[in-house]
Amino acid sequence: MKKEHINLILFLIIFIIFVTCAPERRPPRKGFVPKPCMDCHKEKLSDFEKKHVHSPMKERDCEACHLRHGRLAVKTFVEREERKLCYICHTQMAADMDNISHVHTVIQQGKCLPCHDPHASENSFLQKQPGSEQCFACHEQTTFKRTMRHKPLDDGCLVCHDAHGSQYKYNLVKEEGELCQSCHNYTESGFIASHKNYPVGQAQCSGCHTSHSSTHDKLLRESVHEPLKLVQCESCHKPVTDPNPLDVIASDGKLCYSCHEKEEKEYRTAYRHPLTDKGQCQSCHSPHASDYPKITLRGKIEICTACHTERPEMNVANLHKPIIEQGCTACHNPHASENLFYLKASEKRICFTCHTGTEEELKETYMHEPFAKIECTKCHDSHGTNNPLMVKTHMTKLCYSCHKEEAKAFFKTYVHTPVINRLCASCHKSHASTYSKLLNSSPDQLCINCHDSMYIEVEEDGIHPLFRDKDCKACHDPHASDYVASTILPLKELCYTCHETMERDVAYSSNKHLPVDEGKCTACHSPHGTKLRYQLLNRPNELCLSCHERIVTTEERGGHITMEEGDCLSCHTSHYSELKGLLNDKDPALCIQCHLTDTERLLQAHRLTISKINYCTTCHESHVTEKPGMLKNIMHDPFSRGDCEVCHE
Repeated sequence: MKKEHINLILFLIIFIIFVTCAPERRPPRKGFVPKPCMDCHKEKLSDFEKKHVHSPMKERDCEACHLRHGRLAVKTFVEREERKLCYICHTQMAADMDNISHVHTVIQQGKCLPCHDPHASENSFLQKQPGSEQCFACHEQTTFKRTMRHKPLDDGCLVCHDAHGSQYKYNLVKEEGELCQSCHNYTESGFIASHKNYPVGQAQCSGCHTSHSSTHDKLLRESVHEPLKLVQCESCHKPVTDPNPLDVIASDGKLCYSCHEKEEKEYRTAYRHPLTDKGQCQSCHSPHASDYPKITLRGKIEICTACHTERPEMNVANLHKPIIEQGCTACHNPHASENLFYLKASEKRICFTCHTGTEEELKETYMHEPFAKIECTKCHDSHGTNNPLMVKTHMTKLCYSCHKEEAKAFFKTYVHTPVINRLCASCHKSHASTYSKLLNSSPDQLCINCHDSMYIEVEEDGIHPLFRDKDCKACHDPHASDYVASTILPLKELCYTCHETMERDVAYSSNKHLPVDEGKCTACHSPHGTKLRYQLLNRPNELCLSCHERIVTTEERGGHITMEEGDCLSCHTSHYSELKGLLNDKDPALCIQCHLTDTERLLQAHRLTISKINYCTTCHESHVTEKPGMLKNIMHDPFSRGDCEVCHE
């Protein structure tokens, strides 16, 4: 190859290396010069004094993690997920996490900050807490503080565990057997003797021992199988001299029943758990030891939900109390039962084993149909729900799931507030009651439970008899109505159901008070009661003038009547009359009832005795006037002068 060609190739190579390796040159930013973050975030300045400072923080490169102007809904982070944000720099960690079998739970959840401070810390690796204290921020300490403690606990959790994850179960730094052997010499004579010469190195140490702390000697787990406690390994295992000494002398179920003969007989019932039926005892129990009662492999709830994954739902707001306190075996026999679903009592009796008070309600006069049939699960979920009282659906929907016709019937203009809010239990009991319709209280007391204030402003003379007797249903529908105030009929018809005579007389009367004619009884009367007679809303003079304002033309309201002394009912009837203006009597008979005496002043003014006057209202105003003597405001001139002879003989 020619020398020129070689030189050209070398030049190109050097040029490419220079271009690719040269630092990136960013164009200068336009606009304002960025203000340092710490000018505002002064509370972070103290972080620089801490022992360990995150590299971007140390270099004041806040924008390595944060966006200067933020991003809607995700604070100001460059990357939405915590873990991915950290992985931008911690690339090796990212690669490791993708290739290991067991990852720490918080990292699986995409979080780093539960353990690490993103800015600075006094602890190594930017930990928020020193050493094992960081682990105890999440992990309950009880199991680490029993009487007998595993020595590595004093040296910290990371002696045995990897903080982020590993290829081994429980995030162990080595395979379990190898890890234990790093401290314990399996070939040492004392070790061999304490294990009855069985080659336990071939098994899992955690099958018998706890890795943290125990109340038992030798760090045995909290619940120990009796043969293990007595170091009678040969009760279940083949002799030490056998080529396979760790093998058992019989299959799973047969081996267990060789001791548990009584239980085997008890399990011969109508309903047997499939695992019991197949003799698969070790599906639930450890053959050696466990940290759970009855040497079960898991806790009181998890032991069942490990298989029963879909039903029941345990992650609910209101979990059945027996499940919380005792687990599934509070109601179910885990092995076998004479009852469906392996219940400890029949389906109709199981609830009453705890709810004895509820059972007493079966003696009540009136019972809800599902309760009378003891069908508790018609309304309640036996395990738990997100609803109060463990009802299957929200309380506002539960009743209507059966009472569909009522739901349609209540779709009216005026609805009782508890019905609007679908709070049926405000008035009704859910199981049983002494009162019809499962009412919470007697019918005469039920409404008062809420509407008690209505009785405060009422006195005996002004109380409606039905209201006095607390017979609310006589007028109101307790659920819904198409009429104002949820009345059972339009107001006019409703009042006439009792006041029949009034209805007849009004019908045949030629002059009716407008509110009466329009059926607006409550324009003048309270339907319940007041401190006034006839349940009037106000004193008669005030009540009448609240509508008939035109008859009062002076501020003092003086004249024929006064606001203090006047009584409209002296001259008028309140409902109907055969006379115009709802008068009690004709003119002048009505006036003569008060003006009986022929006084000297009256004779001088009229020049006639009262008995010879035909009509008073010809000259006089019946209500109010500006003229003395209640004379009309506009008068015939001779009359105004008192010169009657001009026209009369």
